[in-house]
Amino acid sequence: MRNFTTVMACLACMLIMNISYGQDVKVGYTNAELLLAYMPEAKSMEQSLQSFQKKLAEKLKAKDDYMKGKYTEYLKLKESGGLSGEEGKRRENELMQLDSEVKKFAQESEQQLMIKRQELLEPILNKLQNAIDKVAEENGFTYIMNQTTSAGVSTILYGPEEHDMTEKIMKELGIQIPSGN
Repeated sequence: MRNFTTVMACLACMLIMNISYGQDVKVGYTNAELLLAYMPEAKSMEQSLQSFQKKLAEKLKAKDDYMKGKYTEYLKLKESGGLSGEEGKRRENELMQLDSEVKKFAQESEQQLMIKRQELLEPILNKLQNAIDKVAEENGFTYIMNQTTSAGVSTILYGPEEHDMTEKIMKELGIQIPSGN
């Protein structure tokens, strides 16, 4: 509902500007998420991210397995009575330190993955924006709005089909238009 209100407020402002300044405002729309889904660079990005995530997960598993091995070793020594009080404390501290390191590595891995996603996504979004800009200019549009939110909720409730620039942008990007659209 909030997105709907925002879109309506933007459209009202554009209408007021059109009336106030006597300028023609031409609004088009596209589905940026659909465009991204069909861009080969986005598919390649996802593959790179999966590979990167797999490497991080393998490192995390190795650290976790090492910690579990140390814990199993500690339990065996404790059950057999092979640990003095001081040695037991030392091993407990070591286990707590290892657990802390594993948790820290997991958090850092998530951050690294987010950073990697942003690094890979930025040039793709720039390419998409450049194509949108070019199509808007070539077709005399003042604004091109995104048809949906990232959650897939439509923000354009009605619009003339000829103002849908998705196919033209796909052509500009060199993306083959899927049949049935």
